[in-house]
Amino acid sequence: MPGEPIPGLPARWSTLRTGAFLGGLLLLTLIFSMGLGSVRLPLADDISIFLYRVTLGAFPANACPAPFTVAGFTDPCSSLLTLWDARAAEVFLAILVGGALSIAGGTMQGVFRNPLADPYLLGISSGGGLGAMLVVVGRVGEAQSDLYLPLFAFLGAMATALLVLAISSRRQGSREILLLTGVALAALFGSVLTLVLELSPAYDLEALTFWLLGSFGAATWTQVGICAAAFLSGGALLAIQGRDLNLLQIGDETARGLGCDVDRVRRRLLLLAAFVTAVAVAFSGIIAFVGLVAPHVVRRLHGPDYRSLLPLTALFGGLFMLVSDDIADSVLGGGALLSVGVVTAFVGAPFFLWVLHRSQREGGP
Repeated sequence: MPGEPIPGLPARWSTLRTGAFLGGLLLLTLIFSMGLGSVRLPLADDISIFLYRVTLGAFPANACPAPFTVAGFTDPCSSLLTLWDARAAEVFLAILVGGALSIAGGTMQGVFRNPLADPYLLGISSGGGLGAMLVVVGRVGEAQSDLYLPLFAFLGAMATALLVLAISSRRQGSREILLLTGVALAALFGSVLTLVLELSPAYDLEALTFWLLGSFGAATWTQVGICAAAFLSGGALLAIQGRDLNLLQIGDETARGLGCDVDRVRRRLLLLAAFVTAVAVAFSGIIAFVGLVAPHVVRRLHGPDYRSLLPLTALFGGLFMLVSDDIADSVLGGGALLSVGVVTAFVGAPFFLWVLHRSQREGGP
């Protein structure tokens, strides 16, 4: 009847508002982050170069301010643009990895109906990291490392995900078994990674350890392209299956009665979540707790509907990772770098304890 609200319209407008807010905040943070890194730019100069690159050189006409010079370079302007572009690769990779880990974490929480599920806590990130590390240490396909890294990381992450799924299915998805399985696998893979490092003295141990704790400092545009393709394809396939995730939340039997093939949906979602996690780990290292924090924050802001939760979680995850990377680049000063995984762990570990306490109080594990 005239005057009655259109079903679903308020929820859609709420999603658009939240998405616009997170997207705008992400854009502002992106512009600010471009001025950080090895060369610190004044904000006005940073915005000038950003506009110059976005408009493909059409505006402004003088992107490089005359007073700005880069020590050691004969052509300060072109060198500045080159350094800015290198920083751009790091920034965009951080956003993509944060979005990938976050949407994977949100999916896993829905698949297992467990607020503690997360690619790191379930050992999937460690499994992917082990696969990627074997490529590095074993010198597998050195000429095509951009291909072999995500491939082996995917195999490691996928094997871990299937193992966790098999164990949790046998125990009817017990939260205690699920969490303890992930913790045990993460510890096991961590020990194997340490052993691999100890048996490979020819490699730069400090650099490899830094990679295992998470870093975007060596980002390239090839990696950004591969990660973007994997995230946009895998993330989109996850985002459009919000209805199935919603059905899983009401119980397997009820979901089956509503036409949902529960086992098939769970396997498909876990496969896609492992895929985007594997590619993220391959190019950034093992970064903890992003997939735990982002879905919970968005759920608090917007609600539990997975049809909107997953896309918004990807946005917030990209923002969270970018801010963490900015802190990692800035907190020590003097050119010293801190692994981004250290920053996310400082935030995520207390958050994990809060979620665990809250779930116990509400009748969880």
